[in-house]
Amino acid sequence: MASWLSTHAPRTFDELAAPKSVQEALKSASLAPEPPHLLVTGPAGVGKTASWRLVARQMLGPGWESTTHVLQARDLMRTRGAMAKFEEFLRPGGSGSSDTLAGRMSLDAYDRGIIPASEGDVAPAGAELEIEPGIIPVSRLLVIEDADHLGGIRQAYLRRMMEMVGVASRFVLVARAPSRLIDAIRSRTQMIRIPSTSREMVIDTMQSIAKSESISVDEGV
Repeated sequence: MASWLSTHAPRTFDELAAPKSVQEALKSASLAPEPPHLLVTGPAGVGKTASWRLVARQMLGPGWESTTHVLQARDLMRTRGAMAKFEEFLRPGGSGSSDTLAGRMSLDAYDRGIIPASEGDVAPAGAELEIEPGIIPVSRLLVIEDADHLGGIRQAYLRRMMEMVGVASRFVLVARAPSRLIDAIRSRTQMIRIPSTSREMVIDTMQSIAKSESISVDEGV
């Protein structure tokens, strides 16, 4: 049985349980003609993952999952050969190859309508992103969760990769402690900080979910 975190995940920026300023910042970045690399920060449980998923859906269109690549940096700390695994994620062709994930193009870069939206799938900003003829849109996102756990050596490698990123790719870094990222990475991203969710917003969201699920909730619970 799917959890409420998935069945009731926000589908639009307005549904995201975050301040209006955060919603607008995410929406603006998603609709920009030349979108920035993003650094999404905030305490645990405030919706950082839900936020970048909305950005990916808006920026890449209905087929966003096929060209969104996610790496959990915290897992690298628990494995042997962490640097090799990190390099393999960014450079699938191997260390001696000029082929990088960020440099790859996808068919979506030429035809945004190649994958139609399924029933009930909506663009988070209210309308699909329109691309002018001749302009190649961003068609690939590289997401690094818990990027503040990368460590100095892997951050230096990431910085070099960000310098040679292809025109159709962008990075999204997710971190609780952005101060642990080197200046060279922070300066190449637009930081969007999501503050702790207020008690009122939590209650309103839970009441809305309970109502949609036809569940009766006792006062005070």
